[in-house]
Amino acid sequence: MPFIGREREMHLVESTIGARAGSMCLLVGEAGIGKTALAREVARVHDAAVVVASPSERMWPYSGISAVSAALGGGRGSALDSVLSRGRDWPEHLLAEELSRTLHLVRDDPTVLVIDDLDEMDSASITVLSFVFGRLRGTGLSVVATVRCLDGRHDFAGMAHTRIDRLSFEDSVDLARAHLGPGTAQAVLFMVAKYTGGDPRVISRVRLTPAEAAGDAALPVPLRLVDDENVRRRRPTRPTRDERTNAVLDLLSVSPVYAYERLRRTAAESGVEVDALIDAGLVAVHGELARFADPALRLQHHAALAADERRRLHARAAADHLDGFPATHRWHLSFVDPDDDRAELLRAAADLARVGETAAAVEFAERALGGAVDEHDRSRHLVELGEALVLHNRSALGRHYLRRTGRLVDPELRARSALAQVRATAILDHVVDDDLVAAVVDGIPPRFAESLLCECARLHLERTEIVEALACIRAILERDIVGTETRRLARILEELGLGVVLPVTIDSGVAAVVPASDLPIGQALLTLGIQVLREEYPAVRHQVTALLERLPRLAPMWRQQVQCVLVVNEIRGGDPAGAREAMAAWRREWGPGRTPDAATVLLMAAAAALDPLDDTATDLVRRGRDLARREGTSALLPWFAAIEGGIALADERYDDAVTALRTARELAPGDDPSLLRAEGDLIEALWLSGRRDEARDELARLEAAAARTPRRWTTLAVARSRAVCRGEHEGAAAFREAEDVLRTDDSPAERRRLAAARERCLPGVDSAPTPRALPTVRASRTLSPQEQEVVELVGRGLRNREIAATLFVSLRTVELRLTGIYRKLGVTSRAHLLALLHGSSAAS
Repeated sequence: MPFIGREREMHLVESTIGARAGSMCLLVGEAGIGKTALAREVARVHDAAVVVASPSERMWPYSGISAVSAALGGGRGSALDSVLSRGRDWPEHLLAEELSRTLHLVRDDPTVLVIDDLDEMDSASITVLSFVFGRLRGTGLSVVATVRCLDGRHDFAGMAHTRIDRLSFEDSVDLARAHLGPGTAQAVLFMVAKYTGGDPRVISRVRLTPAEAAGDAALPVPLRLVDDENVRRRRPTRPTRDERTNAVLDLLSVSPVYAYERLRRTAAESGVEVDALIDAGLVAVHGELARFADPALRLQHHAALAADERRRLHARAAADHLDGFPATHRWHLSFVDPDDDRAELLRAAADLARVGETAAAVEFAERALGGAVDEHDRSRHLVELGEALVLHNRSALGRHYLRRTGRLVDPELRARSALAQVRATAILDHVVDDDLVAAVVDGIPPRFAESLLCECARLHLERTEIVEALACIRAILERDIVGTETRRLARILEELGLGVVLPVTIDSGVAAVVPASDLPIGQALLTLGIQVLREEYPAVRHQVTALLERLPRLAPMWRQQVQCVLVVNEIRGGDPAGAREAMAAWRREWGPGRTPDAATVLLMAAAAALDPLDDTATDLVRRGRDLARREGTSALLPWFAAIEGGIALADERYDDAVTALRTARELAPGDDPSLLRAEGDLIEALWLSGRRDEARDELARLEAAAARTPRRWTTLAVARSRAVCRGEHEGAAAFREAEDVLRTDDSPAERRRLAAARERCLPGVDSAPTPRALPTVRASRTLSPQEQEVVELVGRGLRNREIAATLFVSLRTVELRLTGIYRKLGVTSRAHLLALLHGSSAAS
């Protein structure tokens, strides 16, 4: 089995070995979890010997120590052999002390020793080695060992250790691909990863035919497992020795879901409490349906059943679901009577997918596709299933079923299928499939054609592909199918400075008349996009919250797109803390197996560049630029260049900054400087690199553009750039004028940019703002310099989060400093402090 993943475990191993002074770490995991593969990988990387403890040698005292000394070889091995030959009859504690002393006396190069299944050694060796390995510091010997458990009074319980968990979903997909072959369809890999629960032992036992692996034939559900050597040697692992419990779990293993009340009744007949199984983590319940909590354990139970036993259990389950659960009844009936019509199973698959029961939906679908289904029903239900899976961020599975629909005759089904496929392809392949749209758009009803073209335009805009988005809108105009979505798209293009002439009048207040939270989700996203471009950041935050709290709850695909809008909003609003929180929330909405595309990495880089404590922006820019070139999304390159230029300016590499920022501006769409936000940094980089005339020319150009498209950002950029160009003669006064332009609701990032520009342009000049006079001399003397900084920023109207970003401290630190300020000044609230600072009567 190839070595896949295990970054966390390898990090601990590398930390242990990197010390080189001598230490030990343990890798703890159940049988079959991949301990041996990990041990061998460590040995391969560090060219180390591997000691494999054998249970057959437990009867021989100190056989484990002999194996360790043989594996070490050289001076250490000879020294240990000498001690062992003399001390076989010594008490264990004396032998342990002598072995430890000898290791410290041997002068040899640092080395690594790997022991697999340390707890399989003889008890005498374990006792001695637990003493020796606990005192390795100074010996130059690093030991990495695997054990099954550290429960109770285990000899090595006090050693540094980490538990080896199941593989992540992504690693499970990689291992399944390595096991089943590179030609395996992506959706099939996702199914295998899901149904094996990240258990490498189970993944290695999955067997599929070439047609099943390619996705051309229905998968056997549950998955087909073959016996490995361990299974042939002993009965498959069972969770408990209680045969009554195993009987209930065997019944549950033959079905993707089981009616909870029916399962309770059936289990009670055997004297088993289902609630006890739930508490033990063996059974999970969602609504009225119960299922195996661990899919890997379910497969092991199922694989251990004989064919006739499976048929008996299916018959029992079919009887249990005869009344009130027709789909589950037919699921089990399809195993008892394989010729039964399976359209009901396919319909149930779509219904399950709509409520987020993805694993059960896929099992129902695969079972249905393995039998006879009417062609019309098959097409309709597969489109419904594909749509539901895409909406639940299961794009690979959704596209898999949409491609199995065959030729769709119904125009509405063709439109729905094409729309879902376009969305899935944008996520999976990072491209917008315009060819698919062109092939179907003229053969579907106008309202579907507009939705399809608008969705393509919106996806292009997310990737800043303005030309392609314009082409979609032109296609709508040519077909005379302009609707509300098209008008909102045109408004976005107008805000970008790329107006589109429509045959109808666009109300300039279209984004403000109806709150986004009250609109259909597609229109709401477009409206939020307009508001972000208009710099209405608080309104976007409020409406995003309303959308996410709206009932019925938005489908996961829409939720992650709404969260993405919030990320863009916080980045453009210049709020590092807000961007970080929004980014984390957005990533939690991603579906399993999703890989970031260039547009996603751009947002990650932009958020990192905002945060002065985040040093990943440069690597993200490099990674994003490479992705953009591979994906063919050259429209993103100017944004990456703008971030790169800002980083170079902060690092005082002014010539590099000028090159990157000029490249960004030349490639940018439209003429609104607030879109790319590179001009202010470009002017400063030119000025600091000694190209003063060019800087003044760029300032004049920025002032003219700001007059044409007035934005709050351009106002601040012009003020900062004027201060930069005037600072040579007017010094601090020029920057004080720029500071006066700032409002209390302006972003922390812009405040930081202005402060950094002042420090670079006026080196050696105190850049700290002049603090406001405190109410009394006594009071001002009681405050520390740090507290006075906080008071000054409170007086300027900054919120706690903005103060934290400005001072490069945590929010908790700001809160603690404010508490101390209130106590020293005798005030009880922020309003009281502000009144005191401004000398109002409220202070008395």
